[in-house]
Amino acid sequence: MLMKLLSGPALAAALLAASVPGQALYAADMAQTMLIRQPAVSRDHLAFVYAGDIWLTDRAGQHPVQLTTHPASEFSPQFSPDGKWLAFSASYDNNTDVYVVSVDGGQPRRLTWHPGQDIVRGWSADGKRILFSSSREVANNRSNQLYEVPLDGGFEKKVMEAVAFEGSWSADGKHLAYRPYRQAYVANAGWRQHRGGTTPPIWIIDPASNAVEKVPHENATDSNPVWVQDEVYFISDRNDGAANLFAYSRKTKAVRQVTNETVWDVRNASAYGQSVVYEVGGVLKELDTVSGKIKDIPVTITAQAQQARPQWKDASKTITSAHLSPTGKRILLTARGEVFTVPVKDGSTRNLTETSGVREKDALWSPDGKHIAYISDAGMQHALVVRDQAGLEKPQNHSLGKKGYYKLLGWSPDNKTIVYQDYHLNLYAIALEKGIVSAIDSSLRRQDFHISFSADSRWLAYTIAGENHFSQIRLHDFTTGKNTPLTDGLSHADNPAFAAKDYLYFTASINSGPGQVGLDMSTQERQLRSGLFVAVLAADGKSPLLPKEADEGNKKDEDKKDGKDGSSADADKKDGAKKDEGKESDKSKDAEKKDKPVKPVRIDLAGLQQRIVALPVAERNYDSLSVASDGALFYLEHRQPGSSIEPPEVERKDDAELYRFNFDERKTKSLKQGIADYDMSADGKKLLLRYGKGMLQVSDAKENLDIKLVDLSQVRMLVNPREEWEQIFNETWWMEKEFFYDPKLHGLNWDAIYARYHPLVKSVQRREDLNELMVEMIGELQVGHNRVGGGDVYSERPASVGLLGADFSVEKGHYRIKTLFTGDLWNPFLIAPLAAPGLGIKEGDYIMAINGKALDDSTNIYALLENTVGKQVTLGISSDVAGKPRNVVVQPIASESGLRQWQWVEKNRQYVQKKTNGKVAYVYLPNTADDGFQYFNRMFFAQVDKQAVIIDERRNGGGQAANYVTDVLSRPYLSSWKDRDGLVYDTPGGAIYGPKAMLIDQDAGSGGDFLPYAFKRLKLGPLVGKRTWGGLIGISANPDLIDGGSLVVPLFRFFTPDGEWRVENEGVAPDIDIELEPGEVNKGNDTQLDAAISNVLQRLQGYKEIQHKTAPAFPTTIGK
Repeated sequence: MLMKLLSGPALAAALLAASVPGQALYAADMAQTMLIRQPAVSRDHLAFVYAGDIWLTDRAGQHPVQLTTHPASEFSPQFSPDGKWLAFSASYDNNTDVYVVSVDGGQPRRLTWHPGQDIVRGWSADGKRILFSSSREVANNRSNQLYEVPLDGGFEKKVMEAVAFEGSWSADGKHLAYRPYRQAYVANAGWRQHRGGTTPPIWIIDPASNAVEKVPHENATDSNPVWVQDEVYFISDRNDGAANLFAYSRKTKAVRQVTNETVWDVRNASAYGQSVVYEVGGVLKELDTVSGKIKDIPVTITAQAQQARPQWKDASKTITSAHLSPTGKRILLTARGEVFTVPVKDGSTRNLTETSGVREKDALWSPDGKHIAYISDAGMQHALVVRDQAGLEKPQNHSLGKKGYYKLLGWSPDNKTIVYQDYHLNLYAIALEKGIVSAIDSSLRRQDFHISFSADSRWLAYTIAGENHFSQIRLHDFTTGKNTPLTDGLSHADNPAFAAKDYLYFTASINSGPGQVGLDMSTQERQLRSGLFVAVLAADGKSPLLPKEADEGNKKDEDKKDGKDGSSADADKKDGAKKDEGKESDKSKDAEKKDKPVKPVRIDLAGLQQRIVALPVAERNYDSLSVASDGALFYLEHRQPGSSIEPPEVERKDDAELYRFNFDERKTKSLKQGIADYDMSADGKKLLLRYGKGMLQVSDAKENLDIKLVDLSQVRMLVNPREEWEQIFNETWWMEKEFFYDPKLHGLNWDAIYARYHPLVKSVQRREDLNELMVEMIGELQVGHNRVGGGDVYSERPASVGLLGADFSVEKGHYRIKTLFTGDLWNPFLIAPLAAPGLGIKEGDYIMAINGKALDDSTNIYALLENTVGKQVTLGISSDVAGKPRNVVVQPIASESGLRQWQWVEKNRQYVQKKTNGKVAYVYLPNTADDGFQYFNRMFFAQVDKQAVIIDERRNGGGQAANYVTDVLSRPYLSSWKDRDGLVYDTPGGAIYGPKAMLIDQDAGSGGDFLPYAFKRLKLGPLVGKRTWGGLIGISANPDLIDGGSLVVPLFRFFTPDGEWRVENEGVAPDIDIELEPGEVNKGNDTQLDAAISNVLQRLQGYKEIQHKTAPAFPTTIGK
């Protein structure tokens, strides 16, 4: 595990080394070290996390010793009650598990192997077991439970069935103070002062009796309980402002505030004796609970910051744009904030920028091949940079207008103009000679502009979004400055592409309306159909699809009739023949070609819409049109969502298929499947094919591709991490300011926030530290869907611990199958490894061996399942520990979450079926995205024979605004129909008209907030459970960070038809407020579901179905 720990004598020597010159592990004359995280305290020591490693000091914070040096994250240190052991979690092999090490040093011992996250929370009171949280056995990804694993190793045991995220045992081991559910802000989400439904309390439970004592709670977040004798100290943000430390007296039942931080939140408290040590503002403090005095614990560390060392990095995995040079000899890339040109065949890769601390992006090659243009963010201001293509001369900078975020779109064929957009719906052009910026147009909706220049650079075809959400194509005349619509706005027109002359190609759809607002769930599985169209530009121009004539005539005239408007293939052959004759050198021909003036493109605006012609191709999902030098039209077709459901492991990013339309034959041909995108060189002769994960290929733009792989091995750069981290921090702060839905950021002084957090950037020692700092910073905005994470963080190949789809208990010293998950009959991708017919494995059987290795309770079963996912594993199965095992071959899976969720859902459905005598349907929605759409369609329509329905959206992960669900639930009964035979059927055909109820809870949010809001507004029935999360502010349109990290800035926000900002940081309140009491959960009861069943059954009493079950008497009169 590549971890170095000091042995006992060495550790003792280190702690005494302060008085020995040259031996100190800290520098006494240095300033106090910042970003000290997650302190733990014992009688003699402090432990904490710094730069992703665990350190040990004395109680005064002196004589620091680095306990771990692995580049993966080690975190959540917790001392044993006697102070002799330190338990912690570590993410080695991309798997977060529990480890323990002696405070005297030595090799840490691994105690858990499950592939889920096992996070250390504390110890049992007797010091024999480590307490940790895990989601391994819950039916969703938004809940945890508490487990204990023996210090000596073996199988982990669940503390209780009730959900719990963190906890602390009392000194006598009889009571557990714990936080029962998750916080609104976790991991990469920043949200201070959350006041929606996800504001967890602190509860104290006696697991033996299930008696619960609830700490007085306000609508605030309480967390991190620790015991100081018979009092529970915890962190809370209940007083508006910074989170502070509070104490709850079990004697008086009162809560008192014990710290008074006003700027930084108190985080990560740990207690020993009468002291509580905690983190605030990146430093440590200690509270004496008897005197109430607080003192600083200064820590000074000299650390080896390996991640901060300048190092060469492969930038090919972070390519953000790729274009061919005008003749296709080189490729222009922007990757990891740098501009590269890469040879297709001969030459070397060039990095034209070499600036770790500046982001360059959106690089374009001038059509004459002489210059490169790109955007630079130096000084947190986008500017246009133009430089020679070799990178040898001094670049020229051009202002793009007022301070803002911009994106380059295209360079005019005459090399004089660049068109670009901002992120506030505006389209611009800059004349490079004098740097004059002119506004072209402004869109009414958020869609990227797609553009194409005419060959003479006079005209720009561009798309613009209208109020009806449809995209329209307009023509901008650079000579007059006027804009003219090409399409009428009654179709969704897109992807304009000028031919060399005479024509403009584009796509148009007339069935896209129902799918235009992607926020709505009603857009799911809407098959978009676009046609390919061509506008004949001149009034006397001819359609490229006119009937062909077989008469003898002039070859030039025949070419015109066939619609060839570029350099034809015949012309190319003729040019080649001349070359062979040696009458003209290549260079002289090229010079003549360049000097030859470009013919003006004639566009007669009058009657232009009447000169639009459809190409004879099927209507499908097309985009990315380009015209080759021979006049052929290239384009992409994208796979339609909902056309099939692929296995989870299938790569879905590269789903496009490249086509070529041949105007001679008037047929289209598929050239390449499974690409992400493509680019065509300015001369129309070369293609660049793009794939995910940084792969590029090139080919001639011909009917038969001759594909060659592009060597990207030299797309490398020397990264100075400290410069890059500074840029990432600055851009994160800037993008929040630039993209947040409210330009005034709710009145927050964002410059002051920068001034507070920016000084801490110099204390960052690794990329993960930077993420944590930025999460805190963006949390100052106090909104949801505000996230930052990822980037160039440490990662290693996962060990892939296999799972068997079962729960185990230890009986008679061996592992017994307690629960065997059987999967879903109608889901071919939900595999239950032990339930396959023919295996003969059943609940109650024992697993005595794995791959020939004997298994008993001294070994953790998951330790024998490392590196087994998808591989054949032999289990020794016996119905009794005394019996002879039989060998059974199975294939472990990577995750059981789908199995557990479906078993929970099906159990609930059967429970409702039984409790209501088949009268009430049960429908679960795990989210309001793809899975929620599929669950609803599967479960609702199969139960439309029921009289009533309970919709369960607890722990709903959100996604879209689920108007589709409420549309179906609110369908009015319109008619019935009598068939000659069989039952009467209704219109609408899929509906339940009787009583409805919806289950909600604090873990349902985003789309899981909108759904109950809409359910309540439409008065479909009562909401049962707890207030929802409260996050209806939309996700972003901003770019990713320079190193591939993700930043999500809230770009839009919900408000009601009454014109009120609601739900955000509020949640949706239930009509029937009922808690999932832990004692009931431990008994196996779902009190919320029972309450919903009771409500629906009560409303069914006396309910008369409104739809007819039988038809009226047949007519007896002719004509009736």
